[in-house]
Amino acid sequence: MFIAPSWLEGLLIQAGMYIVIPLIIAAVVAIVKWKKLKDRETHHKESPHKKSHHKEPHHKKPPHKEPHHRGTNHRGSIFITFILAFIAAIIVIYPLGCVYWFYAYEEPSVQEKIITVQGWEPKAGIIADEYGRIVIDNANELMLVTTSNEGFFNNENFLFQKFNTRDIFNQLKVGGTYKIKYYGWRNGYNSGFPNILSVEQVINETNATNNDYSKYFGTKLAN
Repeated sequence: MFIAPSWLEGLLIQAGMYIVIPLIIAAVVAIVKWKKLKDRETHHKESPHKKSHHKEPHHKKPPHKEPHHRGTNHRGSIFITFILAFIAAIIVIYPLGCVYWFYAYEEPSVQEKIITVQGWEPKAGIIADEYGRIVIDNANELMLVTTSNEGFFNNENFLFQKFNTRDIFNQLKVGGTYKIKYYGWRNGYNSGFPNILSVEQVINETNATNNDYSKYFGTKLAN
């Protein structure tokens, strides 16, 4: 039986994938860069002594001084390398982390449940304008609320091949009872909710009403 990670476990797993691993990769790349610069500097210092053993009796050159800013340039170069490597590591690791999270946690969490629709409401986090208005254009900006006070997202998902959020919105009528298939769980650390995959069965649509588009979509006052 699938057991969802706690909010702390989920936070640590995702922080490890998307922050700690890229930091480690960037640090390793920066250390390699630092080693190469040190080796190049050592080779540059040693090379004048290997050119000739002939001594000039009357013309002795003053010792060559390294530029004062060379150390600063090296630090700047290493820092830039670290930043670029960190960004590149995030770009590479983020999709890999998403695939890992999908197969390790989301796919095993798929379940079915019977729910009764109480209504739809805008997701938390949709920002209102200066006049307190929000604009709802797509069904995935709404969250389903059940009579048991549970929340479900209706997001598209490439890995589950789900791209029919508007169809699911139309199927789940206010006041109706349905068996749904969903994945995920209530995540306190990122305000996540289970995501509906499909409507498996209509249990009871007595007194259910079709969802009124004008009620949910368009410009609305934020609650």
